[in-house]
Amino acid sequence: MKIAFPVKEDKGLDSLVNDHFGVAELFLVVDLETGEIQPRTNQKIENPNAGCKTGIFDKAESVDAVVTKCIGDGGQRNMHSADIRVYAAQKDTVGENLELMKSGDLKLFHMFDLCQGKKNKKEGGCGHHH
Repeated sequence: MKIAFPVKEDKGLDSLVNDHFGVAELFLVVDLETGEIQPRTNQKIENPNAGCKTGIFDKAESVDAVVTKCIGDGGQRNMHSADIRVYAAQKDTVGENLELMKSGDLKLFHMFDLCQGKKNKKEGGCGHHH
């Protein structure tokens, strides 16, 4: 199983999960079977015409899940249409969230768990406008 995390910078398992999926410049893709970690840039950052098609994940990438603190409607719909599960990050680092994933303690984002319903960080949102 391959899991992608939006991160602020590549520090391996100590990388901090970015507060918002859509604006992350970098993703770390962790292969749970091999332990391999691959950094990948966000296509949306490289291609301004990508619109809401955030990330690099499609069936050819073999990413099975993403773990993020916040995701907008477009990103979540794109992940769903590519059969990629979206989990809510509960800790700050990739490694901490991986441990929660392995123990079955990470929860899937519900279709209504979107940033846009929570406009500021006090309400649990990301603070970005969608």
